[in-house]
Amino acid sequence: MPEEKYPLDVESVGSDTYIVMSKGHHDFTKFMTEAVTQYHGWFLGGPQHVWIKTTPTKEGCNYNIVKEGTRGAWPATYCWEYADGYKEWQKLAVTP
Repeated sequence: MPEEKYPLDVESVGSDTYIVMSKGHHDFTKFMTEAVTQYHGWFLGGPQHVWIKTTPTKEGCNYNIVKEGTRGAWPATYCWEYADGYKEWQKLAVTP
């Protein structure tokens, strides 16, 4: 099996709201299991496959959702707090 170009690596990218993402288009169940386990209590839901363009800022960078095919865009799997199905996705959280 070939190695994935973008391994599953969930990270917080929201500044004033809970948003997490991983580079690459991942299986929603695997992504959400990792997201709700790593960020327990954030009420994450509504996973989507999106395309992101990184814009540099003085503080670091912004991640902007753009259309597929936009120059410099890369694939990502995203989810947001209180998005569609968040109550159901919480059930996937793995407790230690």
